[in-house]
Amino acid sequence: MTHTQKKAPLRSFFAKMTLQWRLTALTTLLVTVACIFMYFFISHSAVSGMDDLHDYAIHIDQNDSSPITFQVDPSMLFPQINDQLAQTKQLFMIKSLAVTIVVILISSLSTWFLTRKSLAPLRSLSKKISDIQAQNLSVSIDVPESHDEISKLTEAFNQMLARLNNAFDVQKQFSANAAHELRTPLAVMQTNLEVFSKKKEPSVSEYQTLFSTILEQTNRLSHLASILLDMTGMQRVKRSDTISLAALADEVLCDLAPIADQKQIKLSQSETDCIVTGSYLLLYRAVFNLVENAIKYNHPDGSVHINIKDENGFALISIKDTGIGIAPENQEKIFTPFFCVDKSRSRTMGGAGLGLALVAEIAQLHNGTVYVSESDSEGSTIILKLPL
Repeated sequence: MTHTQKKAPLRSFFAKMTLQWRLTALTTLLVTVACIFMYFFISHSAVSGMDDLHDYAIHIDQNDSSPITFQVDPSMLFPQINDQLAQTKQLFMIKSLAVTIVVILISSLSTWFLTRKSLAPLRSLSKKISDIQAQNLSVSIDVPESHDEISKLTEAFNQMLARLNNAFDVQKQFSANAAHELRTPLAVMQTNLEVFSKKKEPSVSEYQTLFSTILEQTNRLSHLASILLDMTGMQRVKRSDTISLAALADEVLCDLAPIADQKQIKLSQSETDCIVTGSYLLLYRAVFNLVENAIKYNHPDGSVHINIKDENGFALISIKDTGIGIAPENQEKIFTPFFCVDKSRSRTMGGAGLGLALVAEIAQLHNGTVYVSESDSEGSTIILKLPL
């Protein structure tokens, strides 16, 4: 067995001890070392002083000549002094050892009781935390008025609890919306199939209509599943690319040019540029979704313009369109998952209400934000703000 293997059981045993017993053990160890050191130091000093009695000198001063000095052996004068000194030294050693043990015991017990009292708020906090379940995350723990570390720990835990509660609420809402969006095309296909199965001799056009409906709803399901997978996998994407936003915007406009030509939308961008660090794939997707959205909800013969500038250490990518505009009460909601201003129109255009939510998620992953800068009946401007 190696030296490291021998230490492992002791380390494991120490790790399993409660904090109170660990503090008590450490304090007892320190007090024991200090007492043993003091015991040997005092005992050695006392015994050395007693041994010096064997060399006892007498000085006699004379008026006219130098003083006379001669050695006296106390054992010659007091034959029993050696036995008494030996007994005294032995008694002193025993009493010193007893006092040392008593001091160690008292110190250990005092440490145990003091740590128990000091850690009582921590035990209470631990019990309250253990009582919290997923169903009662909104319940906060009372913060002690002591203003000490435990008070700060309680405040930090309450803040974490609030963040968890918000995250759970968002997750629940997201799951409910996702289930609804997935269920809708399935219900449409099931209804059409049930109606079709009741027809005795369906015509060719009815077959074509059924196949067209199933294909449309299947594409919608595939599109929705693809976006959901993208949203769940973004956290693992590396964000260390050095990106020219002008080049990225140019690529987006080139890829969306065919869709813009179909609606006779003019695409343009400024000549300015900014360099940021992040994931080229994710930022491309964010700008793509913003521009695609601006094209979809634009008027024929309209325009979409991308402007890039730096401001106070941030790169601002503004996408300005000449579309239908966004109502003030919806300007924040459009970045939440599955929100559509006009659900029927969004579904006609193949939207699932996740495009802008994906942009907001990508912006957050890059320590940035996305927001509606201005919007009216003549168009909207959405800004993606990223740190330089």
